[in-house]
Amino acid sequence: MIYTADVLVIGGGGSGMGAAISAATSGASVIVLEKCPQVGGSTAMSVGSFTAANTSYQYRAGVNDSIDLFVEDMKVANGTFEERENKELRRILAENAGPTVEWLSSIGVQFLGPTPEPPYEKPRMHNVLPNSGAYREALLRECRKRGVTIHTSMRVDRLLRNAAGEIIGAGANGRNYFGRRGVILATGDYSASTELKARFVGEDAARIPPVNPNNTGDGFHLGTDAGAVMTQMDRLYEGLRFAPSNRPDLIKMLPSHPLVSRIMRAVVERLPKNLLAYVIRGALTSWIGPNNTMYRAGAILVTPDGRRVANEDSDKILARAVAATDANSGYMIFDSRVAGKFSAWPNPVSTFPGVAYAYVQDYRRYRPDVFHRAGTVEELAAGIGVDPAALRATVDRWNRQVAAGQDAEFGREHLGEGITAGPFYALGPMNAYVTLADGGLAVDTRLRVTDTGGEPIPGLWAAGSTGQGGLQLLNHGLHIGWAMVSGRLAGRHVAQAQSRLDLDPVEPAQTRRSPGVSS
Repeated sequence: MIYTADVLVIGGGGSGMGAAISAATSGASVIVLEKCPQVGGSTAMSVGSFTAANTSYQYRAGVNDSIDLFVEDMKVANGTFEERENKELRRILAENAGPTVEWLSSIGVQFLGPTPEPPYEKPRMHNVLPNSGAYREALLRECRKRGVTIHTSMRVDRLLRNAAGEIIGAGANGRNYFGRRGVILATGDYSASTELKARFVGEDAARIPPVNPNNTGDGFHLGTDAGAVMTQMDRLYEGLRFAPSNRPDLIKMLPSHPLVSRIMRAVVERLPKNLLAYVIRGALTSWIGPNNTMYRAGAILVTPDGRRVANEDSDKILARAVAATDANSGYMIFDSRVAGKFSAWPNPVSTFPGVAYAYVQDYRRYRPDVFHRAGTVEELAAGIGVDPAALRATVDRWNRQVAAGQDAEFGREHLGEGITAGPFYALGPMNAYVTLADGGLAVDTRLRVTDTGGEPIPGLWAAGSTGQGGLQLLNHGLHIGWAMVSGRLAGRHVAQAQSRLDLDPVEPAQTRRSPGVSS
């Protein structure tokens, strides 16, 4: 087994494999340590959209875009969070996203698009075909082609320094692995770390389970043990998602092979938009929960005991309240007026921007396991396994509050019209999840991890969510974009560094000053 290479990458997701390939094509030997039995990380579990400007896909679609327009649109999407933005890293993302889409295409990844994504002025969202597994397979093939050594089931528990205090390697499974030129942390976010969620966001948020249970914040702990700073760790993507369907998902079942991707791209680019939307709705109803606008129209959310538990105006508050119950489960309840409103444009139940929209009838067709309809509230309750008397009391109480114009229980502002007109509907069960955790180690423009004084920690780089460094990424397709862009750049930078293994003594990396947390 090989234990020493020019570059050591910790984490085998999109950013880690991207970094490994970039380092290898820059002339370096590379080892990747992945703690899971297989590579892919959150990248392989994502929807897979990649937002970028100045791509060949845009050119073929007649879209005239620019880096400056991309940056301006990201400012708009940030809203009040613009003052927190790391503007230098944002510029790096904007300038390198397009070339990275082209690079991915060159190694076999195919995209559908570009499609619109409000509030962006230009269509920039590139949707991977046939599914996000295409990233994993393409990157893994390229790693093998470039001679990258990948060790799976290797959980790193410490970083190693030389006598000069430089990071030169890591320990995993009782062995030491070395990177002559440097180490890259690419271990994903901290959405599965109860400790970090509780510390930075709160105990209520800590109870919400993650979509990816392997995102335990390993890189954050390794980095701070070496003197790194965690920045902007106070934002989670919390929400409700439908329980997984037992029905086959044809899109997810398609093999992630370049030939399949090319054929699928050729087909979907020629399909009429209404037919393409029909095909995608089946996947859409499996992947994405209902829009919050349904609550604004009058729907409520109840737990299996038939009670409301939170203000439905806020996805975050709803998710925390549902996660606090024993079942972590809830049902959206609404009447025929809401059902009628969300059966046609411009009121979809869920959306895949620019590609497809799913309406109430689509859930009946594609997800009969989460679609429930009955002539009375009591019959609806029986159909979803809720006590009929409890649901009847909750609906009556809600209707009285709507009539009075005030939610006396939870202070909801958008009341809608109540739940009075049969037939009555339920969508669920839905479960609370943390999809992503924003925040990351502070990095400079070369993706070097920095300490409390803003100085680079010698030998240590970070990429992807681990090295998010204050980027806001507040629109679809930007997290995948940053994973790939930062990974490629970090790999290139480390490959250009000088060897650090001429100083022999090795010791675990320990914080030489108290690890900080920046705002």
